[in-house]
Amino acid sequence: MGTALDTLFLSPPAGYTTLVAREFSLFTPKNVLKWDAVHPTRATFNFTRPDAMLAFAQANGMKMRGHTLAWYNQNPLWLLSGGFSADTMTQILKDHIAAVVGHYKGSLYAWDVVNEAFTDAGALRDTVWGKAIGKGYIETAFRAARAADPTALLFYNDYDVETAAAKQDAVYNLIADFKSRGVPIDGVGLQSHFLVNPDGTGAPSLSQLQTTYARFAALGVRIQITELDVRVQTPGTTAAALAGQLQVYSNVVNACLGVTACEAIIVWGVTDSESGIPGKFPGWGSALLFDANLTKKTTWATVKSALGG
Repeated sequence: MGTALDTLFLSPPAGYTTLVAREFSLFTPKNVLKWDAVHPTRATFNFTRPDAMLAFAQANGMKMRGHTLAWYNQNPLWLLSGGFSADTMTQILKDHIAAVVGHYKGSLYAWDVVNEAFTDAGALRDTVWGKAIGKGYIETAFRAARAADPTALLFYNDYDVETAAAKQDAVYNLIADFKSRGVPIDGVGLQSHFLVNPDGTGAPSLSQLQTTYARFAALGVRIQITELDVRVQTPGTTAAALAGQLQVYSNVVNACLGVTACEAIIVWGVTDSESGIPGKFPGWGSALLFDANLTKKTTWATVKSALGG
């Protein structure tokens, strides 16, 4: 079981880091390893904050994941406005991965190498990478990551892949192609940002999750639930929504336990106060396992029960 750490970790309230170390065995830094934070100018890198997180992981016997090496968002202005050619952009990507993954060689457990490369329709997303290089940037990133740290697990990470649709097919086909050609990829990260409507509907069922996990497992890759949260409407959350939220958490755990390839569940934040849900989806929230006072919620008890107590 894992979580995501961000600004609250860097200036934590009393008891926060103790709770993290007690409750979780791995974590993903939300933002400090993204391009704008770690590579602010073309010639400089800033590893201060991720280094602090790694020191915490090592001091507490936890694993730390890397997130993320190529994404359409949170890129620095120098990259977005550089007008670089395809060859130059390819070299920039390779150099970035060599520097960042190389800095943590042997220390980080896994990397989300490429994040959210496809649209909901299953097409290549129109990004700074896709525009300059084309779909080949994905393979370039994975090969560069393997070269920089042969021991780290390499994941493709995306959202809304949990149910059968064009986007799931696009991710499946990418991984199948990589596996057939020997492109280094170890796993798929299913973000799992779910919602439950006031009537209790809206999230994938247990059988849908089991089918998806089994489909990717058949490709011979690992599965991680990388960014799990289950949002409900707030305030005035209905009883049906709360019951549905607990069912979704239970479904995710049980579906993962039922597929050997599914090896980790990572909730996207520790407390509701640090969740990005209310900012991105106004009127929604209460999506995690602990409240703002670091108190265990019924969601926590549901996950514990689903894990067998």
